[in-house]
Amino acid sequence: MNNPIIKQINSAIKSPPEICIVLGSGLGGFPEILKNKEYLLYSDIKGFPTTSVSGHVGQFIYGYLHDTPILCAQGRFHYYEGFSFEEVGIIVKTFNFYKPKKIIITNSVGCLRLDWNIGDFININKFIDFSFINSNSIKEYKLNENITNLKNGTYAYTIGPTYETSAEIKEIISCGGDVVGMSTFPEYLMCEQLNIEPLIISCLTNYGAGLINKEVKHTDVLENALKVEKKFENLIIDIIQNIVRQKI
Repeated sequence: MNNPIIKQINSAIKSPPEICIVLGSGLGGFPEILKNKEYLLYSDIKGFPTTSVSGHVGQFIYGYLHDTPILCAQGRFHYYEGFSFEEVGIIVKTFNFYKPKKIIITNSVGCLRLDWNIGDFININKFIDFSFINSNSIKEYKLNENITNLKNGTYAYTIGPTYETSAEIKEIISCGGDVVGMSTFPEYLMCEQLNIEPLIISCLTNYGAGLINKEVKHTDVLENALKVEKKFENLIIDIIQNIVRQKI
């Protein structure tokens, strides 16, 4: 990790964070409940990349949930923005410097199961690499973490930035995908590289193309995520409290 980056972040925080969170599209409202907040724009951190995607503000927010110091990344990076997998993982690398009790990664995803409801949250315990970047075959990656009060699901990673066609959705479903998204997998690979076991939580914001008679739009993804903002807030609070009590 580039020490100047950490020094700049340290200038905005009072003590090392115990919990670090990557906030997905439309899920950036969580920091509002934190106390004694400090903000640091990515663009103000020399040597740190900036994000260009709608719904990703691009800043670190530090604050306290009760007595627990928390560092949030409001905005992430994507391979389709022109970053390498290594560069996409810079937020995880930054978090890892502080050796928090847990890194939580959240995202908004397309749901591939009609028996699941839009607005629900899913614990990701498996990835399918559907990008074909590093190989010509589909690879699977299993996570160890589970949350007892959430359904488990398999995240199929695609490059983007366009949404999948109905034919691609059918293929992903046939390979075992429960949800599909364009983020998080490179962050997970960085976690694996650094021997980190993250919690990965997905918000179901839309059904995949062809599953229902409705076009998939990014504005709808953001809107549906915002509708469950309070539900998301309560879920993350519950998870953090259980981590602090060493139940997760």
